[in-house]
Amino acid sequence: MLLDEERKNYEYIQSPDTDVFIFAIYHYHQLCKNTYFVTGVGNKKRVIPLGPIVNVLGAAKVEALPGFHAFAGKGKLMCWQALSRCSMEVISAFTALGTSEELRVDTERAIETFVCHLHEPVTTVVDVGDLRWKLFTKKKTGSSKGTTDTRSLT
Repeated sequence: MLLDEERKNYEYIQSPDTDVFIFAIYHYHQLCKNTYFVTGVGNKKRVIPLGPIVNVLGAAKVEALPGFHAFAGKGKLMCWQALSRCSMEVISAFTALGTSEELRVDTERAIETFVCHLHEPVTTVVDVGDLRWKLFTKKKTGSSKGTTDTRSLT
C-alpha cells in the first residue's frame, strides 16, 4: 500500500521527441513536482528530473520555450548558449511568438538581435543585413578567425 502511495507522487513522461521534452518543461507547474522525462533505450536510457531544469531556466525563459523552440528547432547547442546570454527583451519576443497573427515590430527587432548575437556573440550589430555585410567584408579581408558560418545568414 505504501508503494502505491509513493507512486502517486511521481510522474514519468517517456518520449524520444524533443518537442515533448520542451512542452513538459513549459507545463511543469501544472504537473506533479516530481515529474521526470524518460528518453532513450537500453544503456542510453536517461531519466531527467524536470524540476531542476525549470528552476535554472527561471519563469521567463520557461514561458519563452515554445517560441524559442519553434524558431531554433531541435536544440542546437549554439542556440541554447545564445538564449542563456540574451536580454529580457529577446526572451519576451520569444514569449510573444505565436500569440497573434501579426508579428509586432519590437518582436521582430528583438529576434533579429538574437540572430546577430547567435552568429557573432560579442557584436553590437542588431541588424541582420549589417551583420551579413560585416561578416562578408571580414571574410574578404581574411580576418575571419571565428567559427561563424556565413552561409547560414543567406
